[in-house]
Amino acid sequence: MEYNKLRIEWDCRRGMLELDKVIMPFYQQHFDHLSDHQKAVFVRLLACTDLQLFSWFFNRTSAPDAELQAMVDYIQHTLKLSS
Repeated sequence: MEYNKLRIEWDCRRGMLELDKVIMPFYQQHFDHLSDHQKAVFVRLLACTDLQLFSWFFNRTSAPDAELQAMVDYIQHTLKLSS
């Protein structure tokens, strides 16, 4: 599947600096290496609100959807390895 990378990059820009420091680096470094299914889940994750994303990434609440939660976990794990 083909993705509009400019649109995705725009959607990675969030209203919260904390989220920008998580989502944009992950996108820039790892998006191209994701499976098509993972890319679709990542794009779905970007449709969530900043408050939802902040809660899942920083307050350790769980996303209501197992696929979204798996992507949050994957992003956190990947960024820990690269820091």
